[in-house]
Amino acid sequence: MPNPKAIKKIITDKPKNKKTIKKKIWYKKKVVELDPLVEHYNSGEDIIYDQQMIPNDVFGSRMYARLLQKHKIINKKELKTLEKGLDEILELYEHGKFNLKVEDEDSHTKIEDYLIKKYGAVGKKIHTARSRNDQVLVMTRLFLKDKCTCMKKLALKLAKDLLKVAKKYEMVPMPGYTHMQKAMPTTVGTWLASFVESLLDDVRLLNAIRNEIVDQNPLGSGAGYGSPFDFDRDWLSKQLGFKRTQNNAIYCQNSRGKIEGQVLEACVQIMLTLNKLACDLLFYTTQEFHFFDISEAIATGSSIMPQKKNLDCAELIRGRTATVISCKNELSMNIINKISGYHRDGQEIKRPLFLGLRYTETSLEVMSVIIKNIKPVKKVLYKSMTPDLFAAHKAFELLKKGMPFRDAYIEVGANLDKIKVDPKEVEKMLKESTHQGGTGNLGLEKLEKEIKNLSK
Repeated sequence: MPNPKAIKKIITDKPKNKKTIKKKIWYKKKVVELDPLVEHYNSGEDIIYDQQMIPNDVFGSRMYARLLQKHKIINKKELKTLEKGLDEILELYEHGKFNLKVEDEDSHTKIEDYLIKKYGAVGKKIHTARSRNDQVLVMTRLFLKDKCTCMKKLALKLAKDLLKVAKKYEMVPMPGYTHMQKAMPTTVGTWLASFVESLLDDVRLLNAIRNEIVDQNPLGSGAGYGSPFDFDRDWLSKQLGFKRTQNNAIYCQNSRGKIEGQVLEACVQIMLTLNKLACDLLFYTTQEFHFFDISEAIATGSSIMPQKKNLDCAELIRGRTATVISCKNELSMNIINKISGYHRDGQEIKRPLFLGLRYTETSLEVMSVIIKNIKPVKKVLYKSMTPDLFAAHKAFELLKKGMPFRDAYIEVGANLDKIKVDPKEVEKMLKESTHQGGTGNLGLEKLEKEIKNLSK
């Protein structure tokens, strides 16, 4: 990740020189005199994101060089030279010495510039029949595959953490709410397990998007219209580790933004799960409810009120859900109303993409910490199990004695003040819900198996 000060400098600093004179790989003359404000506007922020994807870009170039050797456009010695240069770039990158500047334009150009300056004519061959258009596509796909795998691991880790706490407090009672009013009895285990199942659905969606949509190779499609070379793109896809080749050259370009948007949609669904959990936690940890205690490790204080113990991280998860949704919407707005083919403003999708991914990853990590640092206040929870919560149960008791349900409903509803529930009977009544997914049959072992299966 680039230094935050360096990022701020790139974005906010105006170029001091009146002219930027630099030989560009795309320019036809010896020098190019590009207005520095234009150059800064074109590439200033984009290089921040490219900087993070340099390893992916280098890997794509390495496999492409092997394709060129396979088709005898370069020989084995030249391939060895190119791979040596790419190894040098990676080593420099790992030591923080391969950093993009505005005049580099992007990672693709900097990598090619390095190979040309270091190895001359051999370096000039790496771009044969390739475009920066399909370079950015394959670099981003490789990056997204890694990110999807990372988010999957974080989501499953959180699911495990939730399941562990759900098992520990499986039968601790708590009120269930509808319309923000007490409705029926439930348990801490049921509440937490609901988010385990939600996360598992989110992971299934993420898996589908990664394996069926992201995992296809666009490299070899050139600028979006192919090239007059009989390249074996399926062979290249295998070398790159892709499941299949993205076939149509035009669609390779048209899918930019569409595929990234689907990854962000998976992020949105994860954040919606975290948002509801965060809202519940904020609701249940107020002094008025005090269903759960929160550890000092996750609480913040006030600069003026000595008594405050705030769950700020849950509030931020709640707010950042809106940000991730906005990222998805911004990306979608970028790709509408464009004709087929590459457009420079496609680079603008990187900003919302990277922000959405980062907020989703960090929110998953933080929620795991939160869950490990909350503890149910059993005394308060038992006290909150007021008789009205069991009204439906009392109606069901009359039903079992032969009374029609609607008559039982009216009978109990007319005599709510007469409902009596012994605190000792609460757990017994909760265990009576033995249907699948009921408080007496949560199927936590089944969830544990599902987590293991999805972890494969």
